[in-house]
Amino acid sequence: MQKKEPMVSIIVPIYNAEKYLFHCIESVLNQTYKNIEVILVDDGSSDNSLKICMEYSKADERIRIIQGSHQGVVLARKRGVKEAKGEYCIFVDSDDWIDKYLLESTVPMTEGGSVDIVNYNLCSVDNSGVRRWKYTVPEGRYKKESLKGIYGKMIFDFQYGCPGLIQSLCTKLIRKEVLWSCLKDVDQRITLGEDAAVAYPMMLRAEKVVVLHKAFYFYRIRPESMCHSTDDEIFAKVSLFQQYMQKVFGKYSKEYQLETQLRAYLLNYITKGIREMFSIKLENLYQMPMGLLSGTDRRIVLYGAGKVGKSYYRQLAREDNVDIVAWVDKGKAGQKIYDRRIESPGIISGIRFDKIMIAVKDWETAEEIKSELKKFVFLSQILWDTPRSSWWEREIEL
Repeated sequence: MQKKEPMVSIIVPIYNAEKYLFHCIESVLNQTYKNIEVILVDDGSSDNSLKICMEYSKADERIRIIQGSHQGVVLARKRGVKEAKGEYCIFVDSDDWIDKYLLESTVPMTEGGSVDIVNYNLCSVDNSGVRRWKYTVPEGRYKKESLKGIYGKMIFDFQYGCPGLIQSLCTKLIRKEVLWSCLKDVDQRITLGEDAAVAYPMMLRAEKVVVLHKAFYFYRIRPESMCHSTDDEIFAKVSLFQQYMQKVFGKYSKEYQLETQLRAYLLNYITKGIREMFSIKLENLYQMPMGLLSGTDRRIVLYGAGKVGKSYYRQLAREDNVDIVAWVDKGKAGQKIYDRRIESPGIISGIRFDKIMIAVKDWETAEEIKSELKKFVFLSQILWDTPRSSWWEREIEL
């Protein structure tokens, strides 16, 4: 006899989201996987959000509404999970949306309920386009000993300078029992790092986990959102979150370096606080891959004037035996950075150089640049490697 597909509870915490709520709810209701319930948790909205929820609940019996006064996302999530009837849960923020195949693609990965968490990816969306986030933990199924390999880099992967697993609860299909065991005791005063306060303890408690790199979640970046607003209490919030996490991590082996990872993870919030409180902008220092240069490579063309390019420029400028013969960038040509004029890439065909160092983060962009350059230079003259950043190294952005 074939096992019945598990019910999934889709929990949507809502606070003053009328502008985006239709798009969010429609994406939830349009799931091709049909065994769902939708729990809309209105956290005391003062706009038309509750009215929109009511209209949807009249038209679709799968929808339930939970109302409350405004007490924050942690409590809203707790209330939603507590009322959930599904074997598994996912979260969707009210200004975001999900791919219609999300559950159809991820529920089979649970292997009939034996998998505790299925991690999937997200894309952030703003006026400049769509960007897929990065997992450094490889795709696959993890249990027992293989799970321990994740613990040492899930909060912060020191090799790549970023979390190994995305902390967002919106990128996880979670067995309710595991979710509730980690969510129920979270301090509801936590308003910074509230996703991480649940996500990483869940990973430590889970017995079987799946990691997918495919993006099924779409995160809308908007200027008025909490993570983009100025927060005068950010250091107090960092401290509250850190104390909670240290208490949780104290139960686990030191070999996973959980507290060290936590400090690295917190540095991003701390640099945000420094920027907002003191108007000092700190950026990652990307390590120049000097090993790609031979002893005879003296004349260097630096391609790229973004964050990576500026880091590379400052490091190359300190090298006595290197001459930056040109700094080029298609989008910044004509600008001056560090009193150096940025040129158009077209200048390369008319100058003498030994190597072109491409200074961009991702492989896809580097390959596009290589394809353009190899029309008039030898491929052996073009250098690129994945930029590495050390979590403790920052530079003041001028």
